[in-house]
Amino acid sequence: MSKIRIGMIGLGNIAQKVYLPFLSAERNWTLAGGYSPTEWKRNQLCGMYRIKAFPNLTDLLRETDAVFVSSSTESHYEIVSEALKHGKDVYADKPLAATSDEAEQLAELSLRYGRKLMVGFNRRFAPMYVRAKNMTDAGTALIRLEKHRADSIRSENYRITMLDDYIHLADTARWFAEPEGGSQIGGSVKVNENQELIFAQHQYKAENGCTVFLDMHRKAGTNLERIEVLTEGALVRVLDMDTFETEAGGKTETETPPAWETILKRKGFEGAILHFINSIEGNTQPLVNGEEALKTQRLLDTMMHIGN
Repeated sequence: MSKIRIGMIGLGNIAQKVYLPFLSAERNWTLAGGYSPTEWKRNQLCGMYRIKAFPNLTDLLRETDAVFVSSSTESHYEIVSEALKHGKDVYADKPLAATSDEAEQLAELSLRYGRKLMVGFNRRFAPMYVRAKNMTDAGTALIRLEKHRADSIRSENYRITMLDDYIHLADTARWFAEPEGGSQIGGSVKVNENQELIFAQHQYKAENGCTVFLDMHRKAGTNLERIEVLTEGALVRVLDMDTFETEAGGKTETETPPAWETILKRKGFEGAILHFINSIEGNTQPLVNGEEALKTQRLLDTMMHIGN
């Protein structure tokens, strides 16, 4: 089998920090080129990585087998739908689309055209989160997920902030423990006079019987991401995806990643990218396909309407 030809669409911060550095390593794939509507950016970055700078989306789709989409959320629907219609497998940054209706249409398109569609919820592939999830069982009583920022109240409507950032909590919560069918979602959303997000918190009863809590404060005085899993005989805690704590038997054990482990692996980006490529090679469905991403976006819609 020939190597998969990958195209990069959108050359912003995430593409520069994650996708271009990793994909340019070219293991069982080739990075065929990139596209951005901003000419100087595509010429500069594609030149830096010695890949082809495509002048338009159509040309890129003609010379690739799969694409990574890291453009603005508003552009996802148009770009992803065009790629699927051209018979390309697609990995898109979260969220899948600007609205749940658009996300649903994209999920349906991927099925109609028989193409892979994966959404990059990287936390599902972060090694310490995977380990913590595997420790949840019928005895789990509580799961708490927090993602706080020291001083980052964005100058945008709270819905945009939640769609861009709070969606990480919603997806990780679903992955750890799916809401029970018919479960009432509780919570509140606090905004300022400009409708900018200050604080959001939600809770629900999960299918396994435990209670799940989500919290985010945009001006908490500290940058902190934490997951706690309270189960029979142990409290498991993951801090910032790089510290794993287990409290059991009156003792606390703390583990950190090996020095050689990269940040991209630690935060789940490496695992997510490789999972997508492996799903193409093995002709399997990505774990976070369009339908799965749509469920998360619908849950987020519910949360955004609660308490505000």
